[in-house]
Amino acid sequence: MAHTTVPARHLGSLGIALPVVIGVLYGLYTSFIARTSGESAGAQFAIGLISCLVLAGLCYALGRYQHRLPRGLRAVAYAALVGVAVGYLNSLSGDSVLTAIVLAVIITAATFCVMFYTFYVHED
Repeated sequence: MAHTTVPARHLGSLGIALPVVIGVLYGLYTSFIARTSGESAGAQFAIGLISCLVLAGLCYALGRYQHRLPRGLRAVAYAALVGVAVGYLNSLSGDSVLTAIVLAVIITAATFCVMFYTFYVHED
């Protein structure tokens, strides 16, 4: 009997670099929004750093485990991540909570539709 081995999935450099770049850009933008709303330099740095680390970690985890999820749940995960990130940015800008929630729900619904269609078309 011949033994067949399934090649192990290796995490490429893009699997690490993309969440880091997304996290850094998000953290910088979050820090910029916190600065324009009047936060001190220390609070601005802390908000940007924590936002960067949280989003980069969530993007990395989703990218790492997305293939284990069915397409509907994967689309929900991407939509939730994008919707919460946009809603948080809007809430930092000083708008009302209701505006942040409505924008987050609209972005979440649009992201879900796009991601579900993308996964449905491109999966076997």
